[in-house]
Amino acid sequence: MSELALNNPLVRQDLLRKRLQDGTQLVAADLAGEFGISLDTIRRDLLMLEQQGYAQRVRGGAVPATKPLQPLRQRRQSPDRDVSALANAALPLIKPGMSLILDGGTTLAKLAERIEPLPDLLVITPSPVIATILLDKDIPTYLLGGRISQWGGVAVGREAERALAAMAVDLAFLGVCGLDDTFGLSSDDCDEAALQLSMARAARSTAVICRKEKLGRKARHRVLDPDQLSFVITDADAASMLPFKEVGAEIIHV
Repeated sequence: MSELALNNPLVRQDLLRKRLQDGTQLVAADLAGEFGISLDTIRRDLLMLEQQGYAQRVRGGAVPATKPLQPLRQRRQSPDRDVSALANAALPLIKPGMSLILDGGTTLAKLAERIEPLPDLLVITPSPVIATILLDKDIPTYLLGGRISQWGGVAVGREAERALAAMAVDLAFLGVCGLDDTFGLSSDDCDEAALQLSMARAARSTAVICRKEKLGRKARHRVLDPDQLSFVITDADAASMLPFKEVGAEIIHV
């Protein structure tokens, strides 16, 4: 492509947009050299692409913007990777006499399927799916009420948040849309993010089951900082989890 054409920001941004759509990470210094323009000009291009929803700026450049996860109904209908080992690794955290919060989503539904009816165990959940699983196992369950979000299939809104504000529980398992060592735990939906924050505030400890594919992903709405997580159950390697360990989380590797 000619230098004259690359002087046009619309031409440059169209070229960069196509690279992002192909999954290419953009390095600002490399692009400035390739296009023969200043770093400031490239940064303005990346800012415009971020505003358009194509890019997520990072130090030194940009990466393709992350897409929201599919609604729960679609995720339940499509094949997913086996999370049995991750769910099994989380079970030792659940003790007799506990009050436990289980968020929604497919991974925590797998965990619910494996929970045994321990003495004096009480499970609180915003998920009708999980409540039904626990009901079939005669596990005492409190179902939070409210409007059902399509993303996680959980009750959201003031009713659920008010109920959680009046509770004190031992452990909350929160769903994961994204987990990043600087951004923390995040959600694709603002209502679900507010619900998760309420669940975390009600609990003495918080736990997440995070597949390695979600590590480093920044969903739209931050829920908790990395140092607010008590346990992370994951199949990611030890080096990837070191930042979380350094701020106090117990890492359970699978």
